[in-house]
Amino acid sequence: MGTAAGFFGITYQGAVNGLASVTLSIFNMDHPDDRAWLKLVFDMSAVNGELSFDQLGVFLDRFYRRRYEGATLSGSNLLKYPPEELEFLKGLFVNGPTINFVTLQEALMAAQADYAEPAAPVEYKSNALLRNDKVKHTRNKLDPQQQFRKPMTTSQEVGWELLCNPDDPDVPLGRPFHLRTSATTQFADAMEKQTWGRSIGGEFSAYAAHKLAEFGGLGMGV
Repeated sequence: MGTAAGFFGITYQGAVNGLASVTLSIFNMDHPDDRAWLKLVFDMSAVNGELSFDQLGVFLDRFYRRRYEGATLSGSNLLKYPPEELEFLKGLFVNGPTINFVTLQEALMAAQADYAEPAAPVEYKSNALLRNDKVKHTRNKLDPQQQFRKPMTTSQEVGWELLCNPDDPDVPLGRPFHLRTSATTQFADAMEKQTWGRSIGGEFSAYAAHKLAEFGGLGMGV
């Protein structure tokens, strides 16, 4: 039963393009879910079923779920969408100022069949910067939904579509996977600050913090 379920899960995802299997990209149109997302964004950006040349930037911005653009705390620079994909879409406007969905979908599927390589939706190009931000608990600018076409973990399956409305800029996007602090953690932090004048949770191991509280800081360098 488990094998059958696992096999069904694989076949449900359809044929996998190795270059775009996990990346949110306009060049990933091998599955009905991807084409459905493309159609939804197209309908939001088009007028009377026709996407105009002037709306290409808006279309890509919505397709990539309104990614952050600008400098990060690490010093890198992020773009709303890959500029080469904008140039690709511009090349479709050879017969007029607008294109319909069929023209767009066929062009994208042909590009994928020709192994068009999607831009990697990476926020970090340096492992050292990534490790430094992990130590500092720096919040990523890009959400998982803005990088990947499907949930990467089972826990992400719940809340994945909270970023599914790319149309209304006045509605704040949900961030179901952001770093959170529980009430228990907040209470412990407040207790540490009351006792020692600062948070000590990140300075000592669990064992050392326990001994610190037990002996009032004697011998712990406080």
